Amino acid sequence: MRASAIAVIVLAAVPALAAQDLVIPLKFVPTTKPGTVTAQLREGISSRSVAIVVEDARGMKSVDLVGEGTADNDSVFRIRARGHVPSFAKATLHDRLSAWGVVVDEKSQLVLAVKASRFFVRETNMVLGSTYQAEVQLPFVLRDRAGHVYAEGAALGTAQQKGRKHNAANCGEVLSNAFEQAAANLLNTAALQEAWVAAKPHAAPVAVAAAAPSPGSRDAAGGPGKTPSQLLQDVNKLRKQQLGTNVLVAYVSKQTLASGFSADDLVAWKRAGVPEPVMQAAMKRAP
Repeated sequence: MRASAIAVIVLAAVPALAAQDLVIPLKFVPTTKPGTVTAQLREGISSRSVAIVVEDARGMKSVDLVGEGTADNDSVFRIRARGHVPSFAKATLHDRLSAWGVVVDEKSQLVLAVKASRFFVRETNMVLGSTYQAEVQLPFVLRDRAGHVYAEGAALGTAQQKGRKHNAANCGEVLSNAFEQAAANLLNTAALQEAWVAAKPHAAPVAVAAAAPSPGSRDAAGGPGKTPSQLLQDVNKLRKQQLGTNVLVAYVSKQTLASGFSADDLVAWKRAGVPEPVMQAAMKRAP
């Protein structure tokens, strides 16, 4: 067998070396022309402030992972962020919403709670340069401090551009463009704007410390306390009315349980999706 043929076989048998991870700074650097991506606010929204909270809901094992790409040898590399995705999302939402006429106030009783469920860029290696594609998904809830929900939905933003290979700046640009589009789609949601204008937000209830029940304690009516199963039924009724966690904690903290939580009770509460703070408050009411 000729030496050249042997060399080809050997090279084919060796797996391609993995490309080096690309680390990008999280900065809002859109390349769209100013004014081309915007939100149109209905009358009344600009006079009603809102607080913004953001949660990372991407479910990534590595919180800094924001994308992947292919190198010249077709090996896959990871794109990682130097920064905190929720902090970037909150700061960028603040910037864009303010630019479009929204008054953002962290002390407002009206809250726009946003989840960053998708924040991803993909670089595809081409003969000349690379193609960058980004996708941002922002599920949202408009609520008040007491937990009442006025509107909810999800907004999507996508962007694509060509650039240089393995380039951090291009990644940041296309992610910024996709995020700006998602923010505009979020704010342009008709149901959100209608609820925003009509909402009458309430403050969070003041937590009242309750004395720990003594053995054999009885409820306010003088009868025996509830079982964990009975209290769960009450909690589920309140959750169907879309009451928030703070309200549920305040409610269960005033109840008296006739018995402690069994393993079956804990499983039932968990399967029902009761928030952890509510479960903890309920367990403190057991004798």
